[in-house]
Amino acid sequence: MRPKILLIVLVFGVCCCSPKGESSITMVDIGGSKMAVLSLNELKPNVVKIPLSSLVENCELVQLETREDTYISPWYTIVTDKYIGVSEDRRAPFKLFDRSGTFLCNVGSEGRGPGEYFWSPYDAIIDDQNELVYLAFGMSTNIHVSHTLGRFVKDIVAPFRLNKAKIFLSDGILTVVHMPFANTRAMALQFDVNTGAVLNEVAPLEHLIVQNFDRDIINTRNVLGIFDFSSMNSDTLYHFDVKNNMIRPAFHITYHSLEEPWMVYFQMTKDLLFTNVSFLEVVPNMIGRKYVPRALVATDLKNRTSSYITVVNDYYGNIPVQVSYSTFCYGHYVLNIEPETLMADIENRLAESSCTDTDRQILNTTLSTLKEGSNNVVFIGKLKSEIKTKLW
Repeated sequence: MRPKILLIVLVFGVCCCSPKGESSITMVDIGGSKMAVLSLNELKPNVVKIPLSSLVENCELVQLETREDTYISPWYTIVTDKYIGVSEDRRAPFKLFDRSGTFLCNVGSEGRGPGEYFWSPYDAIIDDQNELVYLAFGMSTNIHVSHTLGRFVKDIVAPFRLNKAKIFLSDGILTVVHMPFANTRAMALQFDVNTGAVLNEVAPLEHLIVQNFDRDIINTRNVLGIFDFSSMNSDTLYHFDVKNNMIRPAFHITYHSLEEPWMVYFQMTKDLLFTNVSFLEVVPNMIGRKYVPRALVATDLKNRTSSYITVVNDYYGNIPVQVSYSTFCYGHYVLNIEPETLMADIENRLAESSCTDTDRQILNTTLSTLKEGSNNVVFIGKLKSEIKTKLW
């Protein structure tokens, strides 16, 4: 009965201001590493409404420059102190904007020659300090390195093909984790960023070996020094120990039901984790079923409590925040959205009885700045260095 109760609570948006989370987290030893385990079945169905201001220091709405060659169809967006980088969900170069939304350049271009790539990047790192952009791809031996002015610098070349590679930069070492197939030599490598030499390799973990490209790898890079990642092939959050060249299991959620959920983990801080819990459902106008988010879980590892939560953007009239794997990443809250979609979200919020006069004023002011047909706008907020984890 618990899954049905949970669904009803989330659909009708029932929220409590201060329910008590369950202390249902246990620590288990996995090969010498401590992994936190949460039983989802033990959580109370109460849902806590979390204001975005409790997670980020600020929030601004940036209009991306509108020109014929700058329109985007974003897949994911990363933000640093100096730049906004966009990888598109179509074959297109990685686009770089400054923090005011001014278009700077395409990083690389389509093709198969030096400085070119055939598919949109699967992952990216923008190194503000050294003015470099690192691009990884869904299927390639190369990690593409360019200057933030768009000039190609070099390729860091792996000794074999990398599948849906995720990358992490720390102290002159570029660490790569990708999806291993049965014949893949290593699922993780470390490169010297200056010479491109392979420093270390990690053999594939048997339970992370895949049969096809249907799966994905997800990471956030929100915490300095922690390379967090999870695979759709395994419901566990992992940390890559860069210093010791080891993959360590960090967090796992158990759930006992006839339904099999897909857990997507977001490492918010060292002690705070968010988990999107999705279930296979029939979607109108689609053949078959797809995973649909049904719940968002916050877990406080320090105090060993968890709770179902929703997040609202209290900087902008308490618009609901749809949390996905790209919402909180690279130390920022990021939402890259078409102006028409945001207009509709604002109109929906204005129509709600819970919308206060203050919210209405903020929403109407924001609405007046949006223009149909213009390029996307991006919500940007910097994650707090210390988030109070006793949010419930």
